[in-house]
Amino acid sequence: MDYKEIIPITALRKFDAMCLHNEYLRENKELQQQILSWAAELLGEAREDWGKLHTTTFEAIVAEDRRAQAKKRGRARDNKYAPFREYFKKVQREKFMEYKKAGQKLTANRYVEWFLENLSENIKIPYRESNLKNKLVQLAQINNRELKKAFE
Repeated sequence: MDYKEIIPITALRKFDAMCLHNEYLRENKELQQQILSWAAELLGEAREDWGKLHTTTFEAIVAEDRRAQAKKRGRARDNKYAPFREYFKKVQREKFMEYKKAGQKLTANRYVEWFLENLSENIKIPYRESNLKNKLVQLAQINNRELKKAFE
């Protein structure tokens, strides 16, 4: 490894000036070479560490940016579904109260079946057809828990 490739030229000039002013260093070329080799090795190791640190830092920044973008997309998707969820919850509350007055329990599955039979033609449901029923049941279960807490 050539020390001239690793040690900056300004540092080499300072080392030359130090050798000129120190009589022992000026006359001992072997010691000068050992010092330069040691400095080159030290800088080489430090540059490797800096490179690893740079890579790790860059990867962390990219990962954090991806997380932030995913959260942003999630909020946008959530805003897309919010009007439907509110409508679904409002209708479920009405149906829940109707069943409560009749002395019956409205389960999430029963409500979803009723909703799909009676109201699904009138409103656009934002979920995919393949996963529609599962998503509606999950939403109805969440709403049922809230309604049970509110009316117990």
